[in-house]
Amino acid sequence: MKTARYFKDAEFRKCTPPCSIEDMNDDFLFLLDMVRKEAGIPLVLNSAYRSPEWDRKQGRSGTGAHTLGMAVDIRCNSDSNRYKIIAAAIKCKVNRIGVYKSWIHLDMGDMQGLTPNVIWYG
Repeated sequence: MKTARYFKDAEFRKCTPPCSIEDMNDDFLFLLDMVRKEAGIPLVLNSAYRSPEWDRKQGRSGTGAHTLGMAVDIRCNSDSNRYKIIAAAIKCKVNRIGVYKSWIHLDMGDMQGLTPNVIWYG
C-alpha cells in the first residue's frame, strides 16, 4: 500500500476523474510531499491519475504524464498561494509547471520525452 505524508487516498478519490493513491508513481508522490512541505500550505488536488482511456475520451493523447501517475492539478485561487506553490515546485525540481486561472499543473513528463524546464500559462 502506497502512502504519502501529506496526502490520503480519499483526496485522490475526490479528483476528476476519481483515482487512488495506488495509481500514482512512487517517486512523484515523494516529490509532491516535498512540494507540500516547502509550500507550507495544503495542496487540494483537482486531478491526478487519468487512465489512458479516460484521457482519450477527453480529446487528449492518452499518453500524458497524468496517465503515468506523474502529474497533478492543484486548486489555487489566490496570488499568494500561487506564488508559494510555484516557488516550492521550482525549489523541489519540478520541471514542468502549468499556471491556470484556478489551478496549477505539476508534472515530471520529461521522463516521457516531453520538454523539461518549462512553465506555461493556459
